[in-house]
Amino acid sequence: MKNKTPPLLLGAHMSIAGGIDKAILRGDELSCTAVQIFLKNNTRWEGKPISEKERSDFFANQKKTGLNHIVAHNCYLINLASPDETIFKKSMRAMSDELTRASFLQIPSLIIHPGAHKGMGTRHGINQIAGALNALFKEDIKGKVKILLETTAGQGTGIGSRFEDLAQIISDIKRPARVGVCLDTSHIFAAGYDIRTKKDYESTLKEFDSIIGIKKLCAIHLNDSKKPLGSRLDRHENIGKGSIGLDAFRFIMNDERFAEIPKIIETPKEPEPQADLENLRILKSLVESIS
Repeated sequence: MKNKTPPLLLGAHMSIAGGIDKAILRGDELSCTAVQIFLKNNTRWEGKPISEKERSDFFANQKKTGLNHIVAHNCYLINLASPDETIFKKSMRAMSDELTRASFLQIPSLIIHPGAHKGMGTRHGINQIAGALNALFKEDIKGKVKILLETTAGQGTGIGSRFEDLAQIISDIKRPARVGVCLDTSHIFAAGYDIRTKKDYESTLKEFDSIIGIKKLCAIHLNDSKKPLGSRLDRHENIGKGSIGLDAFRFIMNDERFAEIPKIIETPKEPEPQADLENLRILKSLVESIS
């Protein structure tokens, strides 16, 4: 049998400064085969509409570069579990806008942090998140954009640090085909899931599969962690420079189950673009030929 290398869908989160279409060109300059973008300024509730020209240029740049695996990440202000009525209403409007933007650009997946219950309890937060997503899908009845619930580190009252949290949200969704999961290596490690040895890696993935289902995994964030296992602190580090180490990333990069899943780094950017280039180089170097 000839040696073969698993197909590689690998890239970084790219800035949309100067226009969303520019993110494609920035990703291409780094030889990315997948990129993640925000759909507007991620620290503001509202953003100016995406123009027809920007959309046309976005598609043109995709065609020019062949960079067609794009995932979006929603605004950090959004909290679908918020007990504050004002924040919740703003979050719903912002999420509706995010879905519209993703659909306009034909981006298939939108990654979201599930939310923080702010003292109301995990069960209450899960119910509210599921209800919010059901309402959004009902409003967007003909939409095709899939929402990917991101695993979280367990900081504060954030929901999603346990696989069971995400599984419960998914089970409460009336249109389950429109939800999936984004696994963040730094987050699950901080939440207490060890992936540093082959045995622990397989054990964690087996647990994920039994609770959520590996078929629900649609994107992976590749980040090392500044903090130790179970710290519940969300602090990203460069690949191989943190508490996780290189082996876990080698396991992921050579896991054939993830060959067609976009793998995105959210590692420290400074200095740009050298930091991204080095992290991507290291990950590529971990890919092994399989006989």
